[in-house]
Amino acid sequence: TGGGMGASPILCAAGGLRAPVYLGAGDALPGRASRILGRSCARIGVTFEQARTAFPASRVRVSGTPIRASLLRWTREDARRAMGVPADASLVVITGGSQGSERVNEAIFAALPRLLKRSYVLHVTGDAHYAKAQEREDTLPEDLHAHYLTRAYLREEMGAVLAAADLVVGRAGSSSIAEPLAFGTPLVLIPFAAAMEGHQEANARAAAEAGTAVVIRESQLDADRIVAEINGLLNDGTRLARMAQAARTAGRPTAATDMAAEILALGGCA
Repeated sequence: TGGGMGASPILCAAGGLRAPVYLGAGDALPGRASRILGRSCARIGVTFEQARTAFPASRVRVSGTPIRASLLRWTREDARRAMGVPADASLVVITGGSQGSERVNEAIFAALPRLLKRSYVLHVTGDAHYAKAQEREDTLPEDLHAHYLTRAYLREEMGAVLAAADLVVGRAGSSSIAEPLAFGTPLVLIPFAAAMEGHQEANARAAAEAGTAVVIRESQLDADRIVAEINGLLNDGTRLARMAQAARTAGRPTAATDMAAEILALGGCA
């Protein structure tokens, strides 16, 4: 089960059946509900090392966040061919979360000419902001048009995009971090300031401490800052390679199967 209070009925039912419960806690700073529920769970799987201290030490392990197997079938070479991005070009993937973020999008729109002179940019805007991205594309110089790839939302293309990327810029939800890391891709994280209990800030700090990410606070986000961070990383091959190695170390592409095996063992089914 996940860690929200909606899981309480499951724990109550499991208690009546004397069945063990496995809790998945995806954030570096588990919420109050997760901490309370964890006391009654037989095993707790966490995504970040920093979350261990929120739960009984004997029952917690770092499991990672489950990743869809369909995402991981892509190689960088196949993904680049499918997307029409040259093998030797830099590709930056930018997203503001599943609904899109006006704050992130506006900073990117203002930064586009400077970003596109250095790299291809795949910009996932969210449905509400897609029309504005297309309008912004129409204002770009002709030689930069091919470098700007816009999407309202990523569905089946997600695996190809992550496999092809050199850098991912986005929010700091657990899955938003885990999916790029499963491909060994470094991150620029912009945690959502209004996220409940500050969990995105904590996730971003944990990723930065692992050497996989650079963090931009939402209050500091503007075109100049985004250009400085993105182009600065792309122009520093040694630093970007170091972050990519850290991402490969931290990434857990087999988290789903590892967690399934542990759940089966917990239930005596292995």
